[in-house]
Amino acid sequence: MNKRFPQPAVFGFLLPNFLGFLVFTLLPIGLSLYMAFTNWSLRPQVGLEFVGLRNFQRLLGIRQVAAAPQIPAGWYILAGVVLLAGLVGYLWANVAHWAGTKIGGTVMAAVGVVTVSASAATAPSQGLILAGLIALVCGLASMLSGRSPHVAAQREGNAWRPGAGTIPALLVAAAALVLWRTNAAVWSAHAPRDERFWQYFYNTVYLMLGIPVSILGSLGLALLLSNALPTGSAGRRMGGAALCLLGGGVTLALMWLGGMPDLGVVGGLLWLMAALGLAFNVVSFRTIYYLPTFTAGVALMILWKAIYNTKTGPINVAIAALGDWLGFSWAGPNWLGSTAWAKPSLMIMGVWTAIGGTNMLLYLAALSNVPQDLLDAAEVDGAGRWARFRHVVWPQLAPTTFFISVMSIIGGLQGGFEQARVMTQGGPAGSTTTLSYYVYLKLFQDLDLGYASAISWILFAFIFVATILNWRFGKGLEVEL
Repeated sequence: MNKRFPQPAVFGFLLPNFLGFLVFTLLPIGLSLYMAFTNWSLRPQVGLEFVGLRNFQRLLGIRQVAAAPQIPAGWYILAGVVLLAGLVGYLWANVAHWAGTKIGGTVMAAVGVVTVSASAATAPSQGLILAGLIALVCGLASMLSGRSPHVAAQREGNAWRPGAGTIPALLVAAAALVLWRTNAAVWSAHAPRDERFWQYFYNTVYLMLGIPVSILGSLGLALLLSNALPTGSAGRRMGGAALCLLGGGVTLALMWLGGMPDLGVVGGLLWLMAALGLAFNVVSFRTIYYLPTFTAGVALMILWKAIYNTKTGPINVAIAALGDWLGFSWAGPNWLGSTAWAKPSLMIMGVWTAIGGTNMLLYLAALSNVPQDLLDAAEVDGAGRWARFRHVVWPQLAPTTFFISVMSIIGGLQGGFEQARVMTQGGPAGSTTTLSYYVYLKLFQDLDLGYASAISWILFAFIFVATILNWRFGKGLEVEL
């Protein structure tokens, strides 16, 4: 009974998978790496040449356009490197609970306040304001965090005393000050070789700022849908469902006769959801929230494009009606046609799509695996709801949160193509074009395969570094909790 499988049969079963990997994965990756070092183009007048690092120099390099300023560009680049190192060190200090993290949090919060105030007072920039708000939130989180019982015996990480945890925040503050003071002088004499690349990289990172909101929203929705509703016996549930259906029919009829069919449909749908909730309990709400995930992405984006319509979209129609009721006139923002509103519009759509999607299901599965004995023991010890969530539930969700964070960051760096292609065509003025859409433009519009491959490999490097950092600090959080 302990016979070994014949080797030819084993290789025969593995051969289709191996060939598929070789032809459809390994060969395209190797070819794209080769193309990144060439001027490979689909234009017949361009001859194939090996150009080495020229594509990467065009993407990442800068050129001098005027007389050199008094402050060399090297100091500006060095300050950027110090800023990145400080941010990584700050994250590491908080995960590892180094001494001085609370003072470091105070410094980071001050950096956030100064950044927001200075940006709003001079030339308002959404990116700088959001960066300042993120720094403020991170600093406050470090200041208000309690001591971890697992680490307290080894480190005094959250004590109000100077320590190694203060140094990264000071580096961030110093680098931010240098960048702020030298920014105008450096960029008055220099310009990126490929300005579009950096603009589209900024767009990519900007759109990723919705990831924490979507993760928190998925967790909150999963917490709401993790327990059954106290709807009573089967007879009461069915009776309540029948009354809700009756109420929906009456609402629809009255609104329709009153000349407001749209409100009637909305009211009828709300009554229908209430009836389903009474009849099938929380399962119906889980299904309703997950339904948009079944919709094809393009169809969903076309729907949101209609919602964002400046004249007939329901959002602007509601804003105009509210303005008339309150006594002021405002037709609403130009959601997809304004550089100020285009990226926030895509972020709102992305957060709405992600909250009730796969992340919610992952958190529901993780919540179902939280030992009830631990929750009961914490309740007996006098822990309230927040204390039970913080010290019992949240540590159990650490592996799921780690997985969701890694996959969300990877998806955020790779994403943005479908939304930009369907809803805005990358506009207005390139404000919604991401790096993935830039690869598409260079490949299919400019027919520049070598340059598109170089962008793809730089994007791969960003994803690789972000994944490594997330893995290092995420795994550390999982262990510490």
